[in-house]
Formats: sequence, C-alpha cells, structure tokens
Amino acid sequence: MRYVLQLIVLALVWGNIEKVQALDAGSRESLRGISGVGMVVEDISSDASADGLSQDAIRSAAGEILRSKGIRILTNIERTRLGSTPYLYINVNTLKEELGLYVYAVNVDFKQIVGLLSKKGAQAWGATWSASVVGAVGEANVRQIIADGVEPLVKDFANDFLLINPR
Repeated sequence: MRYVLQLIVLALVWGNIEKVQALDAGSRESLRGISGVGMVVEDISSDASADGLSQDAIRSAAGEILRSKGIRILTNIERTRLGSTPYLYINVNTLKEELGLYVYAVNVDFKQIVGLLSKKGAQAWGATWSASVVGAVGEANVRQIIADGVEPLVKDFANDFLLINPR
C-alpha cells in the first residue's frame, strides 16, 4: 500500500510540474526605485546536501544571474549598515523518496518592509514579489534543481526588476 501511495504522489507531482507565479502590476511596481538587493538562501536538507545540492551553489547561480543583469547584490555588511534593505529569499525544499527520486519545491520571494493597513504606522517584512515551482529529479541529478527550479525564477525576478528599473 505504501508503494501505491508513493506512486500516486509521484504521478500527481510529475503531472503537475509547472511554475506558479501570481504577479500583478502591484508586485512588479513594488520593485520600483530599489537600487540593490540582499540575498538569503535557506539551508538545504541533509539528504539533498549529501547527494550534491548546496546552499553555495544556489547562491552562486542566483548571484550570477542578478549580476549579469546589472542588479547590485548587497553584502550582509552593507545590508546591516543600511538597515531595512530588501532581499531576495530563496528556499529549496526537497523530499527524497525511496524510489531514488527527489520531489522539490522552490520558492523565490522578494521581501521588504511594508506598511500595515490594520495599524497606522506599523511596518513588517512582507513578500512583495513571489514565484514558485515544483518538480522531481533523480537523486543522481539533484543539482538539476538549480537549473530547473532556481534559475528560471531568479531570471523572472531579474526581468521584472529591470522592467520597472530600466538600466
């Protein structure tokens, strides 16, 4: 029964591998006037890390895309000095199945300080731009998550950023 359930989950995920992106004009507009962005990459699961996926590889791939588009990446020291600097948040969640497959979800959010309508003058960190993708890869190809999941979403962000902030 367990294998039947795994196959059903695999079929549902495999049949629904697609990018989910709910952007409206306000999401893109929230990028206006931003001169540089920080970047935060979440920790990778120990299974995926053991099979070759790394936080550094994700950070490097995302950084290369942003720099190639002329988007300034702020260091942690710069972000601290400037205070509430917006940042690109990259989260890669993986689940290793017994069949030797990784099911993954990649989320890329642009987070910045936003005002709360419910309380005058109150502020909080909020995602003003967001995109995600789900998919599956074999354990031998776990690094493919970067090319199939992370890079397309970061490119989408960079393109939207440049659409609002032309160079």
